[in-house]
Amino acid sequence: MTRSEALKFIENQKNGVLTTILKNGVPHSAPIVYDLADGLIEISATWNRVKTKNLQRDPRANLCILPESGWFPYTTVEGTCELIKDNDGTVNLDLYRRITGDDPENVDEYLKAMIREKRHLIRLGIDRIYPVAG
Repeated sequence: MTRSEALKFIENQKNGVLTTILKNGVPHSAPIVYDLADGLIEISATWNRVKTKNLQRDPRANLCILPESGWFPYTTVEGTCELIKDNDGTVNLDLYRRITGDDPENVDEYLKAMIREKRHLIRLGIDRIYPVAG
């Protein structure tokens, strides 16, 4: 797979496993849903999640992306994360729309839930993609 093919694959998928680093150095993996926007991977999370706490301490992460149909082909992205506040829920609403292609059933309730759950975005930069040929 070339880098261009890998980016297209990443763009066409939505599910992956995000790995961050615990305080004791052990990897922590969690299944996530994401979207690729402007060359960055965006993931919704809450401030009290282990992955968020890990990224606050050490912003390095990797995301293993698998196709819906199984385990191959796959690609892994390594990069540094930025945590983006979403005080009114609209950033998560935009992500929801990009992932699902539609609005939630009740937009007002969705926005209230995003505020209540204290959601934010994890924005993962793509520093390295593998396996990539050449």
